[in-house]
Amino acid sequence: MITRYWKVDPVKPETDIITRAAALIRDLQLVAFPTETVYGLGALASSSEAVAKIFAAKGRPAENPLLVHVSNIEQVKQLALEIPETASLLMDKFWPGPLSIILPSRNEVPAIIRGGKSSVGLRMPSHPVARALIDQTGPIAAPSANLSGRPSPLTAEHVRVDLDGKIAAVLDAGRTGIGLESTIIDLSQDKYPILRLGGLPLEELQQVLGEVQINQNKSDELPHYQTGSRVIISQSETDFINQQEYWFMQGKKLGIVSSKPGHLHIINKSVPVYYLELSQDSSNLYTILRDAEQEGIHTLLFSPLPQDLTGINRALFERIKSADKFGGDNLMVED
Repeated sequence: MITRYWKVDPVKPETDIITRAAALIRDLQLVAFPTETVYGLGALASSSEAVAKIFAAKGRPAENPLLVHVSNIEQVKQLALEIPETASLLMDKFWPGPLSIILPSRNEVPAIIRGGKSSVGLRMPSHPVARALIDQTGPIAAPSANLSGRPSPLTAEHVRVDLDGKIAAVLDAGRTGIGLESTIIDLSQDKYPILRLGGLPLEELQQVLGEVQINQNKSDELPHYQTGSRVIISQSETDFINQQEYWFMQGKKLGIVSSKPGHLHIINKSVPVYYLELSQDSSNLYTILRDAEQEGIHTLLFSPLPQDLTGINRALFERIKSADKFGGDNLMVED
């Protein structure tokens, strides 16, 4: 398969390009498109045949449910069995935006999307390209446009590296804005657990709902990354120095990640240093993970991170811990 790449204006997407992409979706093909969080891999949500291609292209476990992207409330009514008052409140406050809401599902929603469950996850993206595409196609099932286990894509180039030749087309609107997946809240359960911290800060949800339960360990959507570079989080300044010394002795190519690169004790000044943005609005973590892999970094060492992270930085820390846990052995050499 030859994958087509179409440049599209991120603010005022060209109608002819969106129409071509929508035609592919309606023809049961896969199209990667930008959202405000990460690039999504879209298939027509009403077609089990089309959705099955997502799992094949990504190598995604069949039991993992998919989020469905919508562009208006009428589409939500086609998919959700009911829209409780709490859901309406959250939709009015945070949609369109980086919040996914799990609701009881209508039987018409293909079982392959629901992962065999009686609920369905819904999201209304704010990115103009995504909205324009969904307006033409109707609801689109769309996980992140990457191979399963890989860092989510923030650019069309990231999509190309993982999925070129496996999907029909990519809508290239440049880098996504937030750089982390959406926050997921489950309104199909009691106490409304948060299944994934993400692009909508926890604090903003708490302002609307009060205290909420965080239940990420049981989520099918908690990212587990298998990066090409071993990822290690330093536990202290002493650990940071000891880790550098150890990996230099091993003769492995080391890279350093820090949110404060000007205040580091770096043993070898030739080591590449990646700056981690600790912004309340966006993250470049996935770009760092992919760049380090491309540059042949064996071990990616994070300097100690602040302990009082809030907003999307709390979600960012969860992603780093996930890469640390699944990217390789975490050597502890504290004295």
